[in-house]
Amino acid sequence: MSISESNAIVIERPRQASFRKIKLTPVHENGIICRTIMSAISSGTDMKTWMGLQPAEALYYPLVPGYENAGEVIEGSDGISKGTRVMINECRQFGDICAAWGGNSEYVVKDSFTAPGAFDSVAVIPENLSYKEAVLAYLPCVSLKGIRRIPLEGNEKVLVTGAGMIGISAIQILKILYPEITVISLEPHPFRREIASFYADHVLAPDGSEVKKLMEICGGKLADAVIECSGNASMPGTLHRFIKDGGWNKDDKPAHIHLQGDYPGRIVMDGYNKWFTKNCTITMTCALAPGGKEEILQWMSEGRFDTSRFPVEIWPAGKCAEAYKYKEEKGEEVFKILFDWQE
Repeated sequence: MSISESNAIVIERPRQASFRKIKLTPVHENGIICRTIMSAISSGTDMKTWMGLQPAEALYYPLVPGYENAGEVIEGSDGISKGTRVMINECRQFGDICAAWGGNSEYVVKDSFTAPGAFDSVAVIPENLSYKEAVLAYLPCVSLKGIRRIPLEGNEKVLVTGAGMIGISAIQILKILYPEITVISLEPHPFRREIASFYADHVLAPDGSEVKKLMEICGGKLADAVIECSGNASMPGTLHRFIKDGGWNKDDKPAHIHLQGDYPGRIVMDGYNKWFTKNCTITMTCALAPGGKEEILQWMSEGRFDTSRFPVEIWPAGKCAEAYKYKEEKGEEVFKILFDWQE
């Protein structure tokens, strides 16, 4: 099969999207061609791209946004047969346009040229999962990579700040990997706090009483670890407020902070005198690790990772311009927008 062009969602310049044809690259040896059935708008990365907040070295306009897409293989090779249902995800090259992450193209060439990264390959979707679930499986992989960087033990108290897709996923993964752990969610938006209440042990609002309530939950101290998932650049610099003192003796484990994902601006830290006595460690990650897609899909297939309470809106892909404007206008009131490429 030969295919040279595809319909795609294109952000022509900040706050201007279109649905139009783009050119694809030729298929290299052992490459496959996939057809997207469902894709998504990422509330963090994609909306940052939509608003023109990406650093100039990351991409250029016009571009194909997105990285959350699933569909079927229409030309197979190298062990992936035609008709296989897959998470498609990253495409790093198109023929005449910036790929960015290339997740909102109807047809996608996947080979060593367009998908060279260790986690760029497709992942087979289990038979009992839908395309909708497979699209929602991507961001949990990002959370999983981050959690595996944190030195956790089985009975600690972990605060997750932000209850979007990354935060809610982190809460669930923490409970899968560390069943005895206590997970507390901190989220300003009532709509997202309601979602978090189905997954976290405790849910707090940043209303001025959150530190006192956190101390009560943690038995008179503060959190052993914080996973920062809000995407709010003003948040990391204040996280000393939520972590325990520690690290003064050899057997006194210090607190840990993990910054998860991307921020649309400079991070400014509170005064150093508020930080250095905490003796904490800080890590950060973005993207996902090899094998993460398969692991999350397996947990979903087994019913251990639940997306049934994730409120999503499904739009026709051809209505992308309206969808991006709507998402920016509604903000946190819209949890996730999925694009249906069959309409």
